Amino acid sequence: MVYVALQVLLCRALGSDSKAVSMQIIDVESSGLPSIINKAIDDSDDEFINSSYAIATRLAKAQFEKGRSIGGGIVVVFTGTYGILDKKIIGVMKADLHSGYEKITTENGQISLKHIEALLLTPSSKLYKTIGFCEKSDYAPSSTNLNDKWSVLISDNQISQVDGKAAAEYFYSTFAGCGYPETSARTTKFFYDATKEFILNLDNKSSEEKYELSNALTTYLKLGQSSVVNPIEFAESFFEKDIIDEYRNYLKDKKIPITSFTKDVEHIKNQLKLHKVTFSNNVKIEADPDTFKNDVSITTIEGDRDENGNVPEWTQIVVKSKLIIKK
Repeated sequence: MVYVALQVLLCRALGSDSKAVSMQIIDVESSGLPSIINKAIDDSDDEFINSSYAIATRLAKAQFEKGRSIGGGIVVVFTGTYGILDKKIIGVMKADLHSGYEKITTENGQISLKHIEALLLTPSSKLYKTIGFCEKSDYAPSSTNLNDKWSVLISDNQISQVDGKAAAEYFYSTFAGCGYPETSARTTKFFYDATKEFILNLDNKSSEEKYELSNALTTYLKLGQSSVVNPIEFAESFFEKDIIDEYRNYLKDKKIPITSFTKDVEHIKNQLKLHKVTFSNNVKIEADPDTFKNDVSITTIEGDRDENGNVPEWTQIVVKSKLIIKK
């Protein structure tokens, strides 16, 4: 039961639908976590005990460096395999301790509660941090660059918060020796371009619906409070269920991550500054995304029937402001 429960927690923390963030290895010293991990994957049982101790000691030091005083917990060091190729995975989970209650049913059917002072590894993702080193499917064994061999995923609730990077730094940086990839801006741009293309090519959506989804994408990237992008979370928030799988496969075909990655809008700042709507007669309306969201209403209506009896599609726009004429 414990093994199965731990599997479930790890899949929730690091799986394809998780909010785990991809990182790159920065610390390449022999005493750093990446080097310890790289050795531990081939350890004997006795050696693995020593490596696990070194990992726990490193985490304890990280929690008290630079005047920090971060609460302790339980450290779980795990190994296994993943994917259809059964590639190796090794990682660390830090589980915070908290209190709770256990439901007890007596022989006569009465229910009582038993207080438990130290609970850990509950389903709440806020109570544990996880890092997974995933062996890449194709790398040169002769390479000494650990980034060539390992993909790193870190699951930490604080990373995805706007003001949480500093709080999470002790885990992903000081302890794990990792940092944000330099390609985050490029990945964010690829996500933006691909998602916009996907929206515009939806066959079962009206122009109005495509406009609303495009606006949602811009708002998500510019005004969203999270410092990471989670494509599946975006899809579940704005797409119907029947197209989420199609969107997921579309991103995979485009080689765009479906797991969380660091948000960096450096390459799309101009696109996010103004939201532009263009009509077939070259009429254009533009405003910042927040104004579009709150002060502009766009509705598709039926136009006047033409001489052939066809009813065109027109657009009705309501702007919650008065017209200011500029010369």
